[in-house]
Amino acid sequence: MKKQRIGAIILAGAMVLSMTGCGNNKAKSYSKYVELGEYKGIEYTKEVAEVTDDDIQSKLDSFVNGLKTKEEVTDRAVEDGDIVNIDYVGTMDGEEFEGGSSEGYDLTIGSGSFIDGFETGLIGHKKGEEVSLDLKFPDEYANDPDKAGKDVNFKVTINTISVENTPELTDALVKENTEYDTIDAYKDSIRKELEEQNQTNADNNAKSDVFDKVVKNSKITGYDEEEVKKLIDDEFKNFKQTAESYASYGYSYEDVLSMNGYTSEDSLKEGITNYVKEYLNQKMVLFVLADKEGIKVTDEEIEKEVKTVMDTYSIKSEEEVYNYYGEDYFQVKLLTDKVMKFLMENAKQVESTEADTEETSEDSSEEATEEETTEAASSEEDTEEETTEAAE
Repeated sequence: MKKQRIGAIILAGAMVLSMTGCGNNKAKSYSKYVELGEYKGIEYTKEVAEVTDDDIQSKLDSFVNGLKTKEEVTDRAVEDGDIVNIDYVGTMDGEEFEGGSSEGYDLTIGSGSFIDGFETGLIGHKKGEEVSLDLKFPDEYANDPDKAGKDVNFKVTINTISVENTPELTDALVKENTEYDTIDAYKDSIRKELEEQNQTNADNNAKSDVFDKVVKNSKITGYDEEEVKKLIDDEFKNFKQTAESYASYGYSYEDVLSMNGYTSEDSLKEGITNYVKEYLNQKMVLFVLADKEGIKVTDEEIEKEVKTVMDTYSIKSEEEVYNYYGEDYFQVKLLTDKVMKFLMENAKQVESTEADTEETSEDSSEEATEEETTEAASSEEDTEEETTEAAE
């Protein structure tokens, strides 16, 4: 479970939380817990972040880096910056330890991925050599405090030595790898794409801010305790499953708690409970407001949305779609879209202050980081599989 700022939970449209029992009856049952406040004429600011030359250069760098090639070197020893493919076995007091060995591991010399002395100890050695490294874990070793300050030996076999070749950014490179003929044309397309992203981010931030205020203006007097319990149980189960999947990478349950910002299972339960109630605050306000304004989602609209998903992802049956997204996902998504359209049509945009501008910049930066994190997730998981307790 990820911590999300209020207003982003419903609007994200990709909930892990169960959304059972939606519809008019649910709106009626929620009405006893919700007293709507002011929801028309909500003021909001919208600041669209400017696309800078640095933004465009960053995209160009990513493009070029994605075209790097790896070339094996056979006529010299390992140097700083090389990529060495290695097998290694770590021992402490003559005994191998869990997570201290690997085969076929690609290590960039100078990356600082391993404890001091490991990478530099390979410099000057050639392909096929076995190198014995007598090292010591750092005195403060967060990865495994039990090993802190202790002696360790690694026997390392160098399988291959390679270098990365970065291509030069030229019109020819652009033409070969994109739909554009020149660097300038490609840069123009990047600028347009980033401007559209910034506009979308600004629109979404505005919607989120408006909905935040609508929820804040409303009075929540209680919850359906059965629904709360089910949602908490589901989220706790999901977290446990996530922790179990990380165990194969050498992470303990406590490690996963810490990575998600929790100090104990009690703090996890508190976090999940707060998250569920934030979600329910939004969900209840959403349904009660929709019911009051006569905003509905038809079966035909749901069928159309499901068909779009099937076509987009080449899914053969509606059953597969519902098994993945949940029974009421599409109703909630479409209802959210309609309610937000209504709220924005009745909201009022005002001039932003300097503080608003700074906050918008921070939001855009956070969203850009989240996008980069998502794009890198697959790569990170591959890396985690090979990460050992020898890494810092």
